[in-house]
Amino acid sequence: MALDFKPIDGLYEGLVAIIPAMFANATPVVARGRRPIDGGLRFLDGRRLLGDGKTWEGLIAGLAAGVTVALLLAIALDNILVAYVGTLTSIGAMAGDITASFIKRRLGIERGAPAPLLDQLNFYIGAIAVLLIAGYTITPTMFITLAVISGLAHITANILAYKLKLKNVPW
Repeated sequence: MALDFKPIDGLYEGLVAIIPAMFANATPVVARGRRPIDGGLRFLDGRRLLGDGKTWEGLIAGLAAGVTVALLLAIALDNILVAYVGTLTSIGAMAGDITASFIKRRLGIERGAPAPLLDQLNFYIGAIAVLLIAGYTITPTMFITLAVISGLAHITANILAYKLKLKNVPW
């Protein structure tokens, strides 16, 4: 089955596009990085730009995982476009996660403290934003459907990571 991805209006296309982003988002927790992306810099409000939770090791591991999954999907589906779309969503997922940390710091929310919806959907919003910037379209129904699936997958992955002692909090 050929995937043209313009617009992303079917569940199959949507899942193939977003699965690499899910892997990109989930991987940094196992990277256990030590070098913060913000290098300890503070914003105008005196708070850290991102905090210690966003590291270069996590960013690189997340991107590597997302791109690897995108390539494996492209091979399995015999469609090189899947690798391109999956790479875009992986980049977007990491950008969305970093943006959410920036927002949380501005709101005075400490690392590890919950921010409902922002914590669950930051990677998804980032992934979709990058697709839109690249000229892809997504129907409103598919946007909502994939948001629900992504949010539930994120919650499930975080609970599992918490139980495996990879995370200090289950969100």
